Formats: sequence, structure tokens, C-alpha cells
Amino acid sequence: MKIIIDHQIFFQNKFGGISKIFIEVVRRLKEKNIELQTSVGIEEYSKGILIDHSTDRQINLPGFFTLYSVFLVIQKLYTFFGYPMPEFLLKRERGIYKFSLRKQIDQLNERVCHELLSNEFTVFHPTYFQFYFEDSVRNSKTKMVLTVYDCVHELFPEYYGRSNFILKNRKSLCELADHIICISNTTKADLLRLYPSISMNKVSVIYLAGDLSTEKVVESNLPFKDYLLFVGNRSDYKNFSVLLNAFSLLQEENPRQVNLLCVGGGNFSYWERKLIDRLGLSSYVHWKPILSDSQLASYYRNASIFIYPSLYEGFGIPLLESMSVGCPVLCSHIDVFREVACEAAIYFDPKDPMDLKNKIIEILSENQVKEKLIENGFNRVKHFSWDQCADEHIQLYESLTQSNAK
Repeated sequence: MKIIIDHQIFFQNKFGGISKIFIEVVRRLKEKNIELQTSVGIEEYSKGILIDHSTDRQINLPGFFTLYSVFLVIQKLYTFFGYPMPEFLLKRERGIYKFSLRKQIDQLNERVCHELLSNEFTVFHPTYFQFYFEDSVRNSKTKMVLTVYDCVHELFPEYYGRSNFILKNRKSLCELADHIICISNTTKADLLRLYPSISMNKVSVIYLAGDLSTEKVVESNLPFKDYLLFVGNRSDYKNFSVLLNAFSLLQEENPRQVNLLCVGGGNFSYWERKLIDRLGLSSYVHWKPILSDSQLASYYRNASIFIYPSLYEGFGIPLLESMSVGCPVLCSHIDVFREVACEAAIYFDPKDPMDLKNKIIEILSENQVKEKLIENGFNRVKHFSWDQCADEHIQLYESLTQSNAK
């Protein structure tokens, strides 16, 4: 058995998110001495560095005379003159970044296609939904595994545009794949409902994990003590505006001063700041970057409540991260959150700020409710582990390798 995992997600994401899945799985595959090749070196990915195997140099550094350099200059000019960066430019940052690295990415694409045609590998696992390898896979004996993380592009096309490459490629990729991994039963059900041509016999569920309990305890160095926590990006279906409106209602009713801390996902946009200012929350809503897993664990450990207001998710790693360090979870009542969290969370209507506000007050004011959530969270998180996730990947790779040998 010999596995090849491609480079796409490491150029699509910054450290975290979907890339975390492959970082965790690859680490454990190597620990088990599984013969494995990643098309780009990811050992220093947490520092933002991807290594070209052929030169041992960083491959994801845009040159000085590139569109991304122009973007950075424009960004600095807007900052210097005190103007907000246009939202349409901020949303295109990753696209501009990848466009500026198109030569490097094209070289990696060519190498992966060459490896596939060599038939040296038994299983190919692309990490995202570009289809540069279509002809090579069709002409190779290598089996292909595809992971579907969610169906958000199909269910919320208004946020992405119907010409989005994922919408263009998902169906064809799924039909070509020898096996499809979904990261929750909810995602599997959505995929099969949206694409009835896909055989359910080749789709299985492998759960993710999110345990931060072994991270060292570090000081959070926050200037306030009591705070609610939001983690990750705040775009569109993440439903951040409902959280802000609920927090505003809370501030009006609750005499106890509570802050809202948002970590990761980039600093507040111009429109977010406008909403925060309009709601009179500028002194109470704060943003911090995530510099390490230890720091993230510290933010969870010291929070009064972790709030996850999304309208949709494919899984929800932050649910488990929060539970693993004893932070009570308050999340929207969507199917996947109930699948992952079960009795270890309190649920609210994600379209009703008043319901969210009432649930926050319930947890803050009733110690028994909070203690029960923490206890249930510690029990629930035991059902998920990255070791189990990696083992199930190995079992799948082995089964495809065996079928290939027949």
C-alpha cells in the first residue's frame, strides 16, 4: 500500500480548518510507518511554510512582482490613510494569493499527474475540489478517495456564486471517486440527497476530533475576565450578526459585565465594525488571532461559554475542542451539531437573537446547568479521536489497495 495526498487544501486554507484534518491524519500515518507521500512538504505548515520536495525551498511565497504583492501594497495604503479595505477585495485575498502562485501550483499539479500515470501509488487522496488530475486518474490504476467536508456551496449558493469551482466539479469528482468519505452522517445525507447519481455503497462516514486537553496551560493575557467565546471565520453562514444582536440584547438586560471574544478568522471587517459600533458594543467585543493550539486552548478554558451560531456546518471541530477543556457549549440547533454534541450542548434557534440571549442568561445564571454541560462535554468528547480517524482512513486505504490487487 502506498498513498499519495495532494497539495490543494494547503494553498486554499491557512493553518487550521480542513487542512487540520490532513495534518492530523498524515502525522499518524507516518507514525504507523504507512508508505505515504504528500505532493508538498507540510512539516512547517503551522508557520505558513510549504516546502517543494525537489528543491527543499519554500514554494508558497509569492514573488515581488505579482498580483498578491500589489494587493498587500493596496492593503497597507488603505490602513495608512485610515480607510476600510473594500469587502470584495478581502473576500478575494486567497484567490489572488493562489493566482500569484499559479506557476508553482501548476508544477505541483503536473507532478501529481505524473505520479498517477506511473501507477506507483495504490491510493490517491486529493484534498480539495480542483479537477486538474481528471485525465490522469482515468488512465491510472490508482484508486481515488475523495473527502466531502460539507455541502454548503450547494445549500447556500448565494454566498459563493453558481460558477464556483466546487459546484462545477463536486458531482463529477464524486462520480469518479472509488470511495467517498463524509465527515458526518448529516453531510452524507445531504450529499446523497443533492446528488442521487452517487452510489451510497461507496460513501462512508469518518468522524473528526478536536481534543485540546493535552495542550500546556498558558496565560490568556486578556484585560478582562468574564467573556463569551466565538472561534473561527465569521463569513456568511457562520451567522455572526445574530450573535452580535443577541449580545447587544444581553448587555441591555444583564447587569453583569460580560465581553465577547472572537478568535481567528481575521480581524473585524469594516461592516462588522460598523455593526458593532451601531449596537454600542465597541468596548465589549474584541478580536484576537490564534497563534498556537495552546493559546486557543487557553481561550476556551477561561471562557464562560463557547457559542457556535452557524446556520450550517459539515462537522464542527470547535464543539469538541471546547468540551475537551471544560468550556460549556451553546450552539445552533442544526442537525450536525446535534449529531456531534448530543446532550453536551444547549441549543438555540440560529435565526432568533432573543432565544440565543435567553440561553446565554440561563447558562450564566444557573451553575447546575453549566456544570452539567461541562460534565456531559467531557464524556462526549471521548467518542472522538484523531487516532480513530487515522485508523479508519488506513482501513479504507487498505481495502482499496486489496481490491486493486484482485
